[in-house]
Amino acid sequence: MRLAKPSELKTIYSLFASRRDVFPHVRQDNLKRRIEANECIFEEGVVITFQQYRKRTRVGNTNIPSGAIMLHQIINGNQFSGAGGRVFDQFFDEVVVLSGGDLYLSVRAANTVACQFYERHGMKRVGTVAWSGATIRGHVFRKAVK
Repeated sequence: MRLAKPSELKTIYSLFASRRDVFPHVRQDNLKRRIEANECIFEEGVVITFQQYRKRTRVGNTNIPSGAIMLHQIINGNQFSGAGGRVFDQFFDEVVVLSGGDLYLSVRAANTVACQFYERHGMKRVGTVAWSGATIRGHVFRKAVK
C-alpha cells in the first residue's frame, strides 16, 4: 500500500471536493492531518482515510473495541473501474489484518452504492448511526480479521 504524500494533498482534496454530495464534511486541514499521521492511502486514484482506535469508541449503537481500524472515507477517482475494490481489499489485507483489529466504518443508509460495495467486499452490518439531529440515518459495518 502506498501512503499519501504531503505533496498530493491538493489532488486528494480535489477528489473529495468533486463529490460534495457524498463528502460535504471533508476538509483539507483534516486530510492534511491524516496524511501527516500516515492514515491516508493513495493508490490507483483511490483514497482511503482511516485511524486505529486507541480506546473503545461508541459509533451509533455499536461499541468499537480499541485496536480496531475505522475507515473514515474512501473515494475512487475513477468510480466503477474496479480500482476501488482492489485497493479496498489490499487495504484490508495489508493494513487491517496486520493491525490485529477488525475493520469498521459508518455510511449513510441512503448511499446504496457504497453499502452494496461494502457488502460485496465481505463487510456485515452490525449497527446503526444517525447524524444531523437524527435526520440522516446510517449503518455501521464490520469486517472481522479471521
